[in-house]
Amino acid sequence: MHNPETDTNLATSISRWRTARKIILGSIILAGSMATSAALLQRYAGTNCKAQRAVAVAERGYTYSGIGAVIQQRGEFVVVRDVLPGAPADGVLREGMHLVSVDGMYPVSVEDWAAALRGPSGTSVTIEVATRCSGHKFVTLERQLIRVKK
Repeated sequence: MHNPETDTNLATSISRWRTARKIILGSIILAGSMATSAALLQRYAGTNCKAQRAVAVAERGYTYSGIGAVIQQRGEFVVVRDVLPGAPADGVLREGMHLVSVDGMYPVSVEDWAAALRGPSGTSVTIEVATRCSGHKFVTLERQLIRVKK
């Protein structure tokens, strides 16, 4: 006999599994990128003291050019999980905001959103966000160099 409740539970479980998989894969990609960067610096730098200091810095954290918002997939939406203090998004974006569009585009995955939010330092990006209580709004932020420490 067909049970709709079992189908709903299965769909919810699959959705949760997919979300967890995306978060874990994103973490693996980020960790792998950092490890690869440090390994390449070590390999090509040789015994140069300056290069060895660069490897130590790479192992302590990393930098990128963007707005300083940590994002994650939540169901069918990409949302702001956190905002780095002092970053362009600080005081503008808040945890839980749904990202709708960026520069007129509608990225689907968290990876596509991350690529769209990053860009050369000094360039601007316009983001459409939605919140439960205040609806939709557009914010324009200027990307800058973001330093993330481990």
